[in-house]
Order: sequence, then structure tokens, then C-alpha cells
Amino acid sequence: MSATATNGLWRRLQTKVQQWQAVCASRDPDFLSTSNFRQAISIVYLFMLMMLGCIIGFSVLSESLLRSHVHDIIMNDIYTYSAKSRLKDSSTLVDQLRNEYHQPGDELPIALVIGPDGQLIYHNMPYAPGPVHCQMNVDCLKRNMGAESGSNVIGLAVRLRDGSIFFRAYNAVPMLERVRTIPLVAGAGVFILLMFFLLVSRHFSLRNLQSVRQIRDALRRYSTGEKHVRMPVSPWGNDLDGLSSDINQNLERIDRLMDQVRSTAGHVAHELRTPLTHLQNRLYNLSERDDLSDSARLEIDKASSEVQSVLNLFRTVLRIGEIESGRCVHQFAQFSVQELLHDLAEYYQPLAEAQQCRLVVELSTGIQLFGDRALVFQAMANLIENALKYAAGQGRIGLGIQLYRGWLSLCVKDAGPGISPALYGAATERFERLGQQDAQKGYGLGLSLVKAIAELHGGKIAFASAQPGLIVYLCLNRN
Repeated sequence: MSATATNGLWRRLQTKVQQWQAVCASRDPDFLSTSNFRQAISIVYLFMLMMLGCIIGFSVLSESLLRSHVHDIIMNDIYTYSAKSRLKDSSTLVDQLRNEYHQPGDELPIALVIGPDGQLIYHNMPYAPGPVHCQMNVDCLKRNMGAESGSNVIGLAVRLRDGSIFFRAYNAVPMLERVRTIPLVAGAGVFILLMFFLLVSRHFSLRNLQSVRQIRDALRRYSTGEKHVRMPVSPWGNDLDGLSSDINQNLERIDRLMDQVRSTAGHVAHELRTPLTHLQNRLYNLSERDDLSDSARLEIDKASSEVQSVLNLFRTVLRIGEIESGRCVHQFAQFSVQELLHDLAEYYQPLAEAQQCRLVVELSTGIQLFGDRALVFQAMANLIENALKYAAGQGRIGLGIQLYRGWLSLCVKDAGPGISPALYGAATERFERLGQQDAQKGYGLGLSLVKAIAELHGGKIAFASAQPGLIVYLCLNRN
């Protein structure tokens, strides 16, 4: 097989494994990952280990006690025969044994009487053993009886006065089988009890998981601007209800503080914008006077431009605050990415040509995204303006959509100087210009506005090197 075919087969295998992992992850019950159910699993596992040890210990102890009891029975039988003077000679003992055991059987105590010459005089076994030449060797007597597993036959040999040997034994297998059923039944009962415990734990885990989902959903809705949302509190009064109550108290305090900030900000905005607007109008009227020199008119125009910059800065800061707090007007819906990018390219193409650049839409298929189209348009517009500002004269600026680390992301790619990877985190901070030259106009708020819009959509902004240049990703939807 060629190397190309091997690599292709390996890639197909990796793809199939990833697909199966995704399927298994999607079918994994959520309650398995809850701390409540994991705690129950740990308790069940430890309890099963303890019960297993107890069952093994009980089996060993019961078997030992059973063997000791059988040995005591044999000693008591021999003592009884001796007390009745039936161990003097073999004939008397055989007559007594025949009266006791009329028919041979497996459940009867085993009795063998062996003459001094090794010949079998009496036995009560279903089959007749051969000649026995074991004397007092108990293990040999067991093997002669056909008991290969000598540990299951408990016996004792006694020599009579006439030289005969009386061997008394019990087959412990039937008794051991009855005793061994006890731990099996107990283990089965414990297993059923533990399964019932897991079933009950699953019920409580699902209930707690539902409470956690409601809390997370309420927090998500609160972060997107629904300020009247509160955490659910159940009538049971568990730990999650206490957490929800604490969160509700903090949210109410945050709302009060935000109302105060909004009221103060609105008052400051009104108090500042009004005199600034009046100042700009007066400067404009002053610049229209005929008795001004050209140098004076130029200075007045510069002052009016600075006032306009301050007003624009103020509006931008307020806009970022509205978006971050979710107070801005927004309406999420499905929109076409291709139409959005073409509208952006058409709008900024004249400005790009003036900057000796060319906007290229790198998307030929229709893809839908979920979000506020106007806000996304504003975010992409800021990214395009940044690219035109810092990559002027560098040729091509690409607009497209890519998959970035699991996110479906809009991207703007330029061939400018880019940003050092160490400064990616600081690039979105307010009023951060990353050491750019003073010749570049701006206050470092463009990327902060893009970040606020991305977070309002539950996404983020990311950067990557285009070698040369910079790629900015507006991550909106998880793939």
C-alpha cells in the first residue's frame, strides 16, 4: 500500500473517531456530570467494595465454622461408639453400622471398616472401593474413596483393638453449597438496594440539574439586558435556593447601582453636551464673520473640530456602555453573511480606493448567522476602518467567514504591520492605542466597541497573524 493511500485511510479513520466522539458526547446524559450523582456513584462504589469484603469474609468464616462443626460431630460420633463399647472389635461395630444405615447414599455420614489385612469389611457408599492399604493415613483413605478434592471431605480414622480401622467422614460439599447461597442472596439484595439508591440519586440529580439550568439561563438573560430577570427559588429551601436568594440580592444591588450610574451619566451627558454644542455653534458663527483674518478663521475652525471630536468621543463611550449593559436596542434574528459583507464592501469601497486598497469578499456561498445585523454591521465597519487606517496602501483587505477554534467567525484580513501577539489582550482595552503614532487619529475605542458587540452576542473577538498583516475574528456562534 502506498504512503498516500495509507495517509488517506488514517485521515478517514480519525474523522470517523471524531464523529463517534461527537455522537457519544451528544448522547451523554447531563446528570452524569453533576456533583450530586458523582457523589452517589462514589458512595455506591465504596459501599460495594465494603460489601464485597464482607461477603468474602463471611464465606471464609462460615466455611471455617462449618468444617469445625463437622469435625466436632465426627469426634462426638466416635466418642459415642467408644462409650457403648462398640470399638472393641470390627464385628460388633459392623453390626451397629448396618442397623444404622440400611441403604447406601451420598447424604449419609461415610463409614468404612477395614480389616488388618487391608480388605474392606464394611462401607455405606453407593459404590464399593477397592482394596485399602492406607492404614491410618486419612488422605490416602480419602483418595481411595474417590474424593479427589480432599478438602471437601472431613474424616477421622480410629484403630480398633483387633487391629481393624474405622474411618468416619462427612462429605461437606452439600452443606457448603447451602451455606454459600447465603452471601449470594445477600449480595443480590445489596445490589438491588444500591441500584434503587442510584435511581433515587438520579431523580435528585435531575432536579438539581434543572435548578442549575434555570439559574444559568436567568444569568445569561440578565447579561443580555433583561434586568428584571431573577433566579428561581423553589419551596424546598435547599442549598441552591439559598444561592439563588443571594444572587437575587446582589442583582438587585447591581440594578440600583447601575440606575444611579445611568442617572449620573445621563445628567453629566446632558450638562456637557449642551454647553459643548453651544460652544461649537458659537465658534461656527464666529468663523463666518467677515472681519476675521485667515489665520484667526483657521484657528477657530481647528477649535470647532476639536469640540466635535470631544462630542464624538463622548457619544462613543456612552454607546459602548449601552452595549455592555445590554440597554441598547437590539433584535436578534437570522441574517445572510454574504449580503452583509457585500453591503460593507460597497459602502467602504470608495474610501478603500482613496487609501489605495481594495476590499475583497472571500465568500461565495450563502451562510446564515444569528444576531443583530445592525450591531454586527457596526462592529465589522470598525474593523474595516482600522484596517484602512493602519494598512493603507498595502493592497488587498479580505472580508470573509471562517471557523476559528469552534466558533463561526466573521473576519477581516489586512497586510499591514499587525499587532504583536503579546498585545492581543490589551488591544481591546478602552483608550489603548498600543504605542501607535500620534499622526493616527483616534482614541482607542474602536476595538472596545467591537468587543462589547461580540460579548452581547455571547461571543468574543480574537486576533491572529496573517504573516504579514493581521486577521481579526468576530466570533459570534459556536459551531
